[in-house]
Amino acid sequence: MTRPAIERRIFIVGVPRSGTTLVQSLLAAHSEVTSFTESHLFRKHFSRVPLLSLPILTRDPRSRLSEFLAENGEGPPPAADWFSKRERWTLRIRPFLPLQTLPVARQLVRVLDELALRRGFTNWIEKTPWHLRSIPLLENASPGGRPHFIHVIRNGLEVVASLYRASQKWEQSYGLEACVARWNADLGHSLDRISSPNDQFVAYEQLTSDPEATVKLLLDGLGLAWEPAILEHYGITSEGIITSREDWKIGVGRHIRRSVTSAEVLTPEQREWVSGRLDHHLYDRILERSGRRTGATAGAA
Repeated sequence: MTRPAIERRIFIVGVPRSGTTLVQSLLAAHSEVTSFTESHLFRKHFSRVPLLSLPILTRDPRSRLSEFLAENGEGPPPAADWFSKRERWTLRIRPFLPLQTLPVARQLVRVLDELALRRGFTNWIEKTPWHLRSIPLLENASPGGRPHFIHVIRNGLEVVASLYRASQKWEQSYGLEACVARWNADLGHSLDRISSPNDQFVAYEQLTSDPEATVKLLLDGLGLAWEPAILEHYGITSEGIITSREDWKIGVGRHIRRSVTSAEVLTPEQREWVSGRLDHHLYDRILERSGRRTGATAGAA
C-alpha cells in the first residue's frame, strides 16, 4: 500500500502577540489539518549571516527536537534516531555545523511530515513567529518546495503593549524599545514577501471583527473548504498546541475578541513615545499591496 504524501506544509509567522496562536487554532480545527506546539526548531539553531541568502546551522537541534516530540505526545525513539550515524557525528563538531544547514533543515521538515502522517493527516501547520526570518531556508528545506506562509499582522501600538507585558514571563523580557524594534523589523520582513504567490496576510483586527469571513479567505488561499465547525471547535484545538509553560496564551480558545489594549498596559506618555517610533507605513503598505489576499479585506471581498 502506497503511503500518502504530504499535501500542504503551512507556516504561520509574524510578530509575537499579533494573533498567530489564534490563527493557528482556527486553521488547525479544520478536519484535514493537524498542528503542533511551537517548535522553535529553526529559531534557536540557525543564525542569519550578512550577505548570505540562507541562515546557517550554528547549534545542534537534537535537544530541542526531543523536547518538541515530548510536547506533542511522541515518546521513543529518541530525537537522535531521526538522524543518521554520520549526521549525529557531524552535529557534535561545531565547525562542521554550517555545512549541515540544508540537510538538517530538511530532516527537521521530515520530522513534521512524519508526525502529521502518524496522526493520519497530509496537511500540517507549524507556528513559530520568529520563523518569519527563516522563510528562504524553509522553502529550500521543504521537499517539492512551495510551502504556504501565513503572515499575521496587527496594529503596532497594540502589539508592543502586549509583547511588553507577555515577555515579562519569558526567558528574556523585552523593553519597550526592543518591542518597537521587533515590530518594525518583522513588518519589514513580511513586506518583502508581499509579491510571493505562496504567502497570505491576515490582519488581527479583521479576524477578530469578522472571523468567519477571514478564515474562509485563508482557507480559500490554501485550497481547503470552509467548515462551520471550525468556529465551534477551535477552542479544543488550542488546548493541544499550547504547553503548560505558555500561560500568556491562556484564553485564546475561549472566544474571539481583541485582547488587552495598549491603554490598559502603557501610560499615556509611553503610548505616545511608542507611537512616535513605530513605522506605521509598513502596516498600511502590507494592507494596501496584499489586496484580496489579505484577511483584512475579507469583509469587503
